[in-house]
Amino acid sequence: MTNTTSGQFRYQPGICNIDDPGARWRKKLGYINFLAGIIALVLSYAFHVHVILRFIIGASAGFTTSLNFLQAHEHFCVMNGAQRTFETSLHRTKITNDLYKDVDRKKMLNMIGRSLIYALIGGSAGLLPL
Repeated sequence: MTNTTSGQFRYQPGICNIDDPGARWRKKLGYINFLAGIIALVLSYAFHVHVILRFIIGASAGFTTSLNFLQAHEHFCVMNGAQRTFETSLHRTKITNDLYKDVDRKKMLNMIGRSLIYALIGGSAGLLPL
């Protein structure tokens, strides 16, 4: 879903607020979060951590992993949506149009909601019996 005009990134409200380098960075973060979550869950089972803490570990890993992969896939960063910015080459630029800010906020909330579903799925991995 690259948004380019002659190789140049172009911000689109509610659709695209990061360019390809930003999307690649979020994808890397997604893999890092996934790996860290798996390691944390394995260790929590190995050390017989309480089921509630295992749920929290799995849920947080599921949320951060899915959020980063969604951001990479959709070329939209929720932090930029919250801070009313768009990103080019990992540098942020402030958005001044109020309508654009509202559209970005709706997209941001939608992505957070979808990631919460994956948080529940990840959390359920922490509910497995020892």
